[in-house]
Amino acid sequence: MSLAKTYLASYNAALVAGWSYVLILAFAALRTAGPSAVYAAVERPLALAQTAAVLEIAHAACGIARSPVLVTAMQVSSRLMVVWGVLHLAPVSRTASLDVVGPLKIGVPSLMLAWGVTEVVRYSFYFFKLVRGDVPRAVTWCRYTLFIVLYPLGVSSELFLAYSGFKYLVKTNPLAYEMPNAVNFAFHLPTAMLMFFAGYAPGFPMLYGYMLGQRKKVLGAAKSKRD
Repeated sequence: MSLAKTYLASYNAALVAGWSYVLILAFAALRTAGPSAVYAAVERPLALAQTAAVLEIAHAACGIARSPVLVTAMQVSSRLMVVWGVLHLAPVSRTASLDVVGPLKIGVPSLMLAWGVTEVVRYSFYFFKLVRGDVPRAVTWCRYTLFIVLYPLGVSSELFLAYSGFKYLVKTNPLAYEMPNAVNFAFHLPTAMLMFFAGYAPGFPMLYGYMLGQRKKVLGAAKSKRD
C-alpha cells in the first residue's frame, strides 16, 4: 500500500474511533443524565473529530482523495458552522429541544445520532475500500441506506439548533469585525449564518436526490452481481 493510502487508511480509522467515542459518550449521557447533558459530555471529542474533517478539503485539493473540492469544502464548512458558530458561541442552543412525534425530539442528541452513525459508517466504508479493495456488504448497505433517515434528521437538527441560538448571537454579536478598518472588511456572524444556512434550501434536495441515485446505482449493481 502506498504512503498516501496508508495515511488515508490511518486517518479514516482514527475518525471511526473518534466518532464511535462521541456516540458512546452521547448515549451514556442521555441515559444517565438526560438530553441536556449530552453536549457537555461530547463537547471536546466532537470538536476534535469534526474539525479534523478540514483535512478532507486538503485531501481533495491535493488529489489523494477523489472528491470535488468545492462540495467537500461546503459540507465540512456547514458542520463547522454548527459546531463552532452555533454550539460553541451560543450556549442556549446546547439544551434546546423541539418535540416532533412521541419521544422524538430535535436537538443535540438527534444531531449526535445523525452525525455519529453517518460518520462511523462513512469512514468505515473508506477504510475498507483502501485496505481491502472491497467493502463488506453490510457496510455498503448501511452507507447507501441509513442516509435516507439520518440525512434529513441531521439537517433538521442543524437548522433547529442554528435557529435556537440565533437571537443570542444577534445580542452578543461574537466575532464581530466592524468598519472602518485597514482592510475595508466587515463581519457579522448572524448575517453570515443566515446566508450560509439559506444555501440548505437548494442544496439539500439536490444532494439528497444525488444520494438516492447513488443508492440505486450501487445497491442495484450489487444485487445484479449476486443474481
